[in-house]
Parts: sequence; C-alpha cells; structure tokens
Amino acid sequence: MNGIMKTMLIFTDFSENAFRAAEYGAFVAGSLQIERIILYSAYQALLVGTDLPNSYIKNSQEIYLETMENLGLLHDRVKTMTDGKIKVDMVAEETTLPGTINNFMKTEGVDIAVMGVSGKAGIEKLLLGSTTSKMIEASDVPVLIVPKETPIGHKFNSIIFTTDLKDATVVPVHQLYKFLDAFPVPVRVVNVESPAKDSRFDINTKEAITDLHKIFAKYNAAFDYLDDRDIVDTVLDYADRYEASMIIMVPKKQGFFASIFNKSISKKLAYHSNIPMLSLPPLMTEKRE
Repeated sequence: MNGIMKTMLIFTDFSENAFRAAEYGAFVAGSLQIERIILYSAYQALLVGTDLPNSYIKNSQEIYLETMENLGLLHDRVKTMTDGKIKVDMVAEETTLPGTINNFMKTEGVDIAVMGVSGKAGIEKLLLGSTTSKMIEASDVPVLIVPKETPIGHKFNSIIFTTDLKDATVVPVHQLYKFLDAFPVPVRVVNVESPAKDSRFDINTKEAITDLHKIFAKYNAAFDYLDDRDIVDTVLDYADRYEASMIIMVPKKQGFFASIFNKSISKKLAYHSNIPMLSLPPLMTEKRE
C-alpha cells in the first residue's frame, strides 16, 4: 500500500445509524490495516424535568459515566467484529461536533473518521447543519459516511470517484491511493455536468481532465462524462448501474455564508446515497488563472 492507516475514529451517538457505521468501520478496518479504533462520543449536559422546582441540569459526571457505559457495550461488540485483533479505545467528551475534533484527531494520529448519516428529514435538515454535514466540511482527515441501509460483509465490486472537473490539483492523491490500494476493484471516474453549464472544452477543464487521467493511470480507471441537470440522482444511478461499493468525493471547502446559501452537491450525495461515501479533504492549492 501507499502508506498504512493505523488509527480509525468511529463517532457514535448510540443510534441505529451510528451502530451501522461502527459495524461497517469494523468490517473495512482489516483491509485498511487499521491497528487501533477509537470509539468517540460527544455529549452535552441536558435539562431534565419540566417543573422549575424539580428541574435540574444533569451534571457532566453523570452523563460522562452513562456515556462510558454505553461505549463499553459498543466496545465489546466492535472487539468481537474485529476478532480481537485491533486495539479498541473509548473516549467521551463534553463538546459539540465538529468543535475541536481536528485537534483531537491530530493528537491521536487519526487517519480516518467513520460516522453514520445524522438528521431525519431530508436535505432541508442537512442544509440546516446536521453533524454529518458539518464534519464533511470541517474534517482534516477522510470521513467515511455510512448510510443506515449499508450491507455488511459484502465483497467490494467497484469504486466510483466523482468530480466537478474544476481543479484536479485539490485531490489528496496520497490518501486516495490508500483506499484504492486497500480495495483492488475496478475504478470509475464520473463527471456530471448540467447541459447549460458544460465547460469541458475550456482550457482549465482540459488541464483538470489531463491531471485526473494521470492520477488514475495506474488503476486503469474508466472515465465517463455525463450530461444531466440532476447531478445527484445521475451519480447515484451511475453507481447503482456499476454496483459500486463506495463513492469517493473531494468536497469544496466553503465559507460560512456560502455553506448556507449554496447547495453542496457533495453533501446531497452523502445524505441521499445508500452506498458508503468517502469524503477526502481537499488540498489547499492556488487556483489556476
């Protein structure tokens, strides 16, 4: 492999979605040569009761102990899933995500984060700021997003890499290769452009296409360029057609206002996909003139 991943961070709020993410993380950990899994839960003090005289703020120590107890149960299940071959640690912190999670991941040497899809009511909920959405945008390490319907234990069939052809130099090649080497299956690169915005013939796009072919040359990837106004549905239909086991994307880093007023294709894909999606943090490069 092009480098070895050693530490996987699995986020959990003890929901069904989070448990499926933990299952899937444990399933792929061996292929990624993971040596350590951190089960991580962020908690906050809660208001308990409704009548003022009887209401109280549940103290942090109580919540911490409850959280650690739940982490202990999950620890035992994950340990069993990995046949006891991977060290499993537990961390509970009184915080909100993403918060200072990047500092934590840097300190602990985390190579990949795994989480389920949070939120309940479609893309509107996501755009209002679900934890998954925030982590896609904020994380400095790859985030593996696991839908609740993800099957566990199936062999990998193919991997789809989706791109907007704006600038291939933002692709973190070293991290990408770790995954493509871990799962040696056919790789397909797909770009979907709205017919009204087809820019494949301008000079910057031609350079981006050339760069992408260089990036994927050693994997003999297939390339497809599709026209459709509904980019999300087209990518998901494409992934389904080729029985993809994972979709990989490199989302744009957007500012606060842009993240509110612009619909992010990558976030929509993550939220609507029934296939695990790997979000790679883009490299910071100077934009081509």
